[in-house]
Amino acid sequence: MKYVEVYIEHNTLSLNKTFTYACQQEVEVGCRVRVPFGNQELVGFVEKVTDTTTLENIKFVAEVIDSEPLLNEELLQLADYMSNHYVASKISCFKILLPPALRPQSNHEKIIYEEFVEKKDFVIPLTKRQQEIMDTLSFPMPATQFRKVAKSVAKTLIEKGVVQIVLKEKHRNLVEWAKDKEVELKPEQKMAIEKIQNGAENVYLLHGVTGSGKTEVFLQLALNVLREGKQVLFLVPEIGLTPMMIQRVSARFGQDIAIFHSRLSAQEKYDQYQLVKSNQVNIVVGTRSAVFMPFQNLGLILMDEEHDNSYKQDQMPRYHTRDIALKRAEYHRCKCVLASATPSLESYARAYKNVYKLVTLTKRINDSMPDIHVIDMRKEKARFGISQTLEQAMRNRFAKNEQVILLLNRRGYIPIVRCQDCQEVLLCPDCGIALSYHKKENACICHICGNSYPFTNTCPKCKGHSFFQTGMGTEKLEELMKMIFPEQKIVRMDQDSTRRKNAHKTLLEEFEKDGDILLGTQMITKGLDFEKVTCVGIINADAALIRQDYRSSESAYQILEQASGRSGRGNQKGEVFIQTFQPEHFVIQSVMEHNYISFFNQEMKYRHLGWYPPYSFLCSIIFSSQKIEDSLRIAQDAKQFFKDCKVLGPIEISMRNKQRRVRLLLKANSIEILEHSVQAWVDIYSKKHRNVKMDINMHPMYVEE
Repeated sequence: MKYVEVYIEHNTLSLNKTFTYACQQEVEVGCRVRVPFGNQELVGFVEKVTDTTTLENIKFVAEVIDSEPLLNEELLQLADYMSNHYVASKISCFKILLPPALRPQSNHEKIIYEEFVEKKDFVIPLTKRQQEIMDTLSFPMPATQFRKVAKSVAKTLIEKGVVQIVLKEKHRNLVEWAKDKEVELKPEQKMAIEKIQNGAENVYLLHGVTGSGKTEVFLQLALNVLREGKQVLFLVPEIGLTPMMIQRVSARFGQDIAIFHSRLSAQEKYDQYQLVKSNQVNIVVGTRSAVFMPFQNLGLILMDEEHDNSYKQDQMPRYHTRDIALKRAEYHRCKCVLASATPSLESYARAYKNVYKLVTLTKRINDSMPDIHVIDMRKEKARFGISQTLEQAMRNRFAKNEQVILLLNRRGYIPIVRCQDCQEVLLCPDCGIALSYHKKENACICHICGNSYPFTNTCPKCKGHSFFQTGMGTEKLEELMKMIFPEQKIVRMDQDSTRRKNAHKTLLEEFEKDGDILLGTQMITKGLDFEKVTCVGIINADAALIRQDYRSSESAYQILEQASGRSGRGNQKGEVFIQTFQPEHFVIQSVMEHNYISFFNQEMKYRHLGWYPPYSFLCSIIFSSQKIEDSLRIAQDAKQFFKDCKVLGPIEISMRNKQRRVRLLLKANSIEILEHSVQAWVDIYSKKHRNVKMDINMHPMYVEE
């Protein structure tokens, strides 16, 4: 008889402890088990196995699901780190480490199998026809193909035991291969590769201007590691960048690649996971969840666009991919290269202090940065929100058969629906924020919770039928572009147009083949490399600057600089047109001069004055309940508890699911103090305040919710 300590499948922090069960079967740490819990059966994860226990009236494990552990020693240690560092339940960390088909939860996705036919050793005589069939076939083979070829004798061959039907996990090749072209390295690229390969440091920040060839540096570094028989991880922040990185990597290294991102089906994720676990592939390309792949011999981690906020998970455990990448690199004693044209302030500050090794690429491959034109919209005439200067520049580019990218970082048709008669704004009843009108669906949609409401063209307050048509999103911009440029082919990329599987790849291929205008949200600002794009227009550059968040300037700079970097990457000189009402803003000026250092120095002064990262460590705690009084009361109790931290708040923020929410923001000068204080509060909260929900976000990217 063994006794097992099990974390049950619920993520809540109040159940973040093990429960003891008796087990009559063989079981190891890291296996899933099915156990009784209350009046139901749940799936749990074995944390510890012992021979004795002092507890009485112990229930028995109903089923041992796995014959061997799902997680190795490294990943079990990683779960401990994540649980402590992000103050998250241990079971939520176990789940995130595994593909959906293997997660310790009752409703996990099932593994899909398909029938194969295998040849058996047989001595019975066969007819001439049966022997002919057996001689022409190659085993094992899919059962559907066997029945199609063998036809009338298939059933007989199976019944005689000549062949047998077996079930195998269904696999699908996700990589299309095309041969890569030879690339001649520039002197700066050669120097960067040499510094990283021969350097003694483990973490490198590759700061290269847009178009400087950072991806080629990645590929050269990967080649040397692969020659040593080790594995390489390529990380990209968004699914939209995955097809282009896969294309570059597969063209260079063939089909020895696993792909991992959120748009894959559960079976596809399982397939890719098993390819890595069984050492069948040496390269992984993926978004943030790819950082948890079960590497056996990891030799290099390459993290592209390291600044991007998509690397931060928005649900428990709220991990940052960069932290996990550094922990895995430390465990495998391999190098980790963080790359960006606009590094996060935290990363660049660490490089400045020699915590990371800074490697810089100052020149583009074509030695030509795009010219930046700042358009003062206080003075410029505009049509449909497009300045005359930008419109004329686009016409000039189309006349030369060149392409244009337009950035408008707001999706939908109209961002705010306001009644002209009574000024009422249509709000989401669950979140309390303004709904956006989407013309295609003729609906008002909340961009926070995703709820959709039919647009009746009637004001709920005054029953009027007149609404303002001010402001625009990408859907309306697309419509206006068709009016201004009826002859041009327009491709729109935003969250709405890329919902279907493989939509990112399809749209990008469509634009590259015969598109004239690519317009969209910030997903079109990163990693795209089209030689014919010579003009980039940024429609509303001020949108990011007016956010009430300590990272607003950093986010604005990154979006504007990255968008600018899409222009002029080929042989033709590029131009960028930034439409703004604040041309004197230091962010706009830094982008105009392509001067990251100027931006960094200015923004760090503001961060120092406000005691924000990288000068402090943050934690956002949100309390929510149906009554604002309950949320405020608990938040006040928490504020009194945090004696070792500076506390901002409590302050009421927008609702979620009709729950009234209150936020505290904690600041500390030590990460240990912050983690210890928050964990101590969790222990108190879980025992006393279960009627108020608490959401903890350690080291948040943004505090505006």
